[in-house]
Amino acid sequence: MKNQFWIGLAFLRKLTWSKAWNLGLLYASYAFSQLTRKPIIWGMPTTLSLEPTTSCNLRCPECPSGLRAFSRPTGMLHFSLFKETIDQSKDHLTWLHLYFQGEPFLNPEFLKMVSYADQQGVFTSTSTNAHYLSQDTVDQIIQSGLRQLIVSMDGITQEIYEKYRIGGKLEKVQNGLKTLISSRAKAKKIFPRVVLQFLVTGQNEHQIPALKTWAEALGVDELQLKSTQIYDYEDGSELIPSDLGYSRYIPDGKGKWKLKKKIENKCWRMWQGAVVTWDGRVVPCCFDKDAQYVMGQLPEKSLAAIWNSENYQKFRAQLLEDRAQLEICRNCTE
Repeated sequence: MKNQFWIGLAFLRKLTWSKAWNLGLLYASYAFSQLTRKPIIWGMPTTLSLEPTTSCNLRCPECPSGLRAFSRPTGMLHFSLFKETIDQSKDHLTWLHLYFQGEPFLNPEFLKMVSYADQQGVFTSTSTNAHYLSQDTVDQIIQSGLRQLIVSMDGITQEIYEKYRIGGKLEKVQNGLKTLISSRAKAKKIFPRVVLQFLVTGQNEHQIPALKTWAEALGVDELQLKSTQIYDYEDGSELIPSDLGYSRYIPDGKGKWKLKKKIENKCWRMWQGAVVTWDGRVVPCCFDKDAQYVMGQLPEKSLAAIWNSENYQKFRAQLLEDRAQLEICRNCTE
């Protein structure tokens, strides 16, 4: 609860009347859309995920970056495109997640992007595998204005950790976390808030008690136990935990597996925000990892034009009519 307080406080400090009004418009249009079963959009995106890079140093088995399996182009986000996107959206943007695929710290301009967004009054967050938290980088992170840093660490021993984070070094991750938390304390700062994220699998679920003890001793601000997305889950997988409380999937009673949650014909994400790939493609959400549903291209069109485009509205209409027909929705927890 303490971490939620500080995150909430940081969020509210960046919230202006125009941003709050825009957020209210989005909620209202989302409610009316569900009522009328027609897509109505009255505001601009309140959240964005921007992709610093598709490159990654690891080879995680359920990740396009790790598998080197993208069908879309790969590369690095240029600061000029980032700046233009922020300049277009800063008056209504309440949350920026500088992450989609890849490892953000591989982009040499990443912390420059964080600083610029923070200076423009935007709350910033990112996700990392924490292999690049050297003392120099940590000092820059603390000064950048980054408000939340999510660290993925899916094992408390090297043997278990590397089963999913293939190519990763647990000791490096743990040392980086220690450096960040101790340096933040020495600088008398409370940001970035450090969230330790643990993808629960059948390979690591037995380590949860030891993980909780380690995280508490280190002093991370929050520990998140997260369910793992699995692409070919129908025939089962060793990644599905035995404790189905940590699983997105359950047996269907016929020898197969199915999504635990029923896919409903609604999704707040389609009214809340969007994802922008490193080369400016605007896609509906983070489940569209291969950019199958491109709504428009920045900077060829403005974010406002794309957000209100016929293409986007048709996508929202299809979602309201039969969401299960959308490929990216079939493995979604929303």
